[in-house]
Amino acid sequence: MTAHQVETTTPVDNRYRTVTLMFAGDGECSGCGHEDTPLYSGGELARVCPACVATTFPPPPWEGDCPPEKADVVITHTRADGTLLEGSRKGDGIFEAIRPYGWRFFRSLGCLGLNHSRDTSADRYKIDPAAKAIRELGFTVCIVVNEDERRAFAEAEADREQRAESRAERFEDRASRATASSDASYQRSKQISERFYMGQPILVGHHSEGRARRDHARMDNAMRKSINEGERAKHWAQRAEASGAYAEHRTNPARTLRRIETKEADLRGVVRWQRGESNNGHSVRLSPAVVVELSRRRDELTEEVGYWRSIVAKAEAEGFKVWGADDFTKGDFVRSRGSWYEVLRVNKKTLTVAWNLRLAPKAVMTAADATFEDGHVGRQPVDYSDVKTRMSAGDMARYLERNRTPSIADAKALLDGVTAASPQDQEQAPAEVEGSADIPERLRALLVEGEQMLKLPEREWSFTSTCGRVYRVRMVTGRDVTDLHFEVRTVDAKGTAVGVGKDWTGTLEVIREHATAADEHEGKQCQRCGRMWGKGLGSPQTPATCTPGHWSYCDRAAVPVEQDVSTDAQAKPKRKKRTNGPKMVIVTAAYGSRQARMVYANGRGTVREDIPAVFIDAPEGVKFNEGPASAAIWQGVDEVLEKAGFVRLGGNGGRTGSPGKGIRAKITEREDAEPVAVESAPQSQDTDSPAS
Repeated sequence: MTAHQVETTTPVDNRYRTVTLMFAGDGECSGCGHEDTPLYSGGELARVCPACVATTFPPPPWEGDCPPEKADVVITHTRADGTLLEGSRKGDGIFEAIRPYGWRFFRSLGCLGLNHSRDTSADRYKIDPAAKAIRELGFTVCIVVNEDERRAFAEAEADREQRAESRAERFEDRASRATASSDASYQRSKQISERFYMGQPILVGHHSEGRARRDHARMDNAMRKSINEGERAKHWAQRAEASGAYAEHRTNPARTLRRIETKEADLRGVVRWQRGESNNGHSVRLSPAVVVELSRRRDELTEEVGYWRSIVAKAEAEGFKVWGADDFTKGDFVRSRGSWYEVLRVNKKTLTVAWNLRLAPKAVMTAADATFEDGHVGRQPVDYSDVKTRMSAGDMARYLERNRTPSIADAKALLDGVTAASPQDQEQAPAEVEGSADIPERLRALLVEGEQMLKLPEREWSFTSTCGRVYRVRMVTGRDVTDLHFEVRTVDAKGTAVGVGKDWTGTLEVIREHATAADEHEGKQCQRCGRMWGKGLGSPQTPATCTPGHWSYCDRAAVPVEQDVSTDAQAKPKRKKRTNGPKMVIVTAAYGSRQARMVYANGRGTVREDIPAVFIDAPEGVKFNEGPASAAIWQGVDEVLEKAGFVRLGGNGGRTGSPGKGIRAKITEREDAEPVAVESAPQSQDTDSPAS
């Protein structure tokens, strides 16, 4: 069938494509009486709405060779279901013919269709070439398009979120299976490699050569599969994470505000086209089909903008702040993209702030920082959706006078009228700082929720101990109650840090208990390390020489000065280690011999010529059948090292090297041992000993 024959048999109303309409203003439709709607005139129509245009020029019920009930292949399109193809069977060649035009098979639907065709108009640039290709195979084709059948935007968005959750679960399952396969392949390769753990080479010509080569090939294949499966697990884990974050990404308030601006711009463009005007240099001819499609598109955009505005309203009810031009004046400071910027100008859509690329990133960027030698002031725009918080020029000046950078929590406290966070309040009592001593009780409830902890501004709090000292606690990391890491500082009544920050792992309850203990033991001496307790939390003075575990012990071992230990008592000086001592031993021995040779070396493996070698004899009736890896050799090595005041590091797992060049092990001096001169053992003349 030729293209000319197809067009003559298609029930197409030519007036639907050739009639040109003119915009006649907004008002009441002369046909149906609708008010406040765009009106069009042309041909036999005069001041009618798009609905009346669609009624006067209805689209054809179908297009193609014959009606749907008689056609071999039916292509249907609705905005609710997308573009689907029915009538094709496996092996008829249709899929291969239309695949280049973007068609695919949907396993869940059991038919062919166009991807991403739901909630959009029919893509005739993919439908018409596919229909032509099917006709060339000898099939009759019918195309049925119904643009008015669509679903609500809220329903479509909920369906997309549900599909994203399903994808996340599916990808997580694939990632777990790939991880299990990677681990199994690694263990299989490791199990085969145990045969060669001593570096056994392939013995060419020996009866074991074939098996050894096959084992090497199996090891290589298993390790490669383990690596490939690990990469595949990483890929699916990333896909699962992205799918799981879909809903949060779509409903993020700041991102939603930018999306609303984009959709409103699209809506204004559609309105211009409805009026017959140009939109960004593009114009359209107002045919009946275009008028109906523009009206349909306007309704969809209006519904979508309303949906996203409801998302923002919900976020505002939960505490999200939508910033605007009324919230700022010239000279204020705005927090955006991790820094503070001075506002130079307040615009309707953006803020013009001070900017100097040479100083970026800078914690606080003022107009003086952005002023160049010629008097030019650097500037850049900041969208209101990127604003985190604001601070007045006076409040920022008071912080800068004390060389402090305000946090988001500080700015929020000032905006809420809480003077506790203000550094200029000199008369405030410590017990009233940021909610006084009941804050830890409120935080205990938040600790149970875990994830909510990360959403608090700056993750920083303050509390007052029973002795009236104020502590500022900032959470550094941690997503679970048992994995919380804090930084603790002592602050004065003005909120200024006066103590050195100390890291702390645990819960806020433990921090408060140790803060109380620190206050009670101030001016006392630690019974274990002999240091005096000073101002701070969790350790005596000069804690750099104490281990973290020692701090915890000292917290419980602090005693009054009047007890047995004198306040001027100093900590017992530790014995200075020998910095020029050996760092490694190298052991060599022949297979089946009864004597091994051990030499000392430095950290780079260079033999210390100034220290004599030590020969280790095997016990009676024992031979070193495994060469330098024999257990009896290393038992003797440990005995020699113990007498010399050394200890081997890493056990047998810390040994490196090969039997031919000697097996090495790192050593270090024992802290509880006195320095002992390293002497050589009596040298035996056993004929089985290896050459030195």
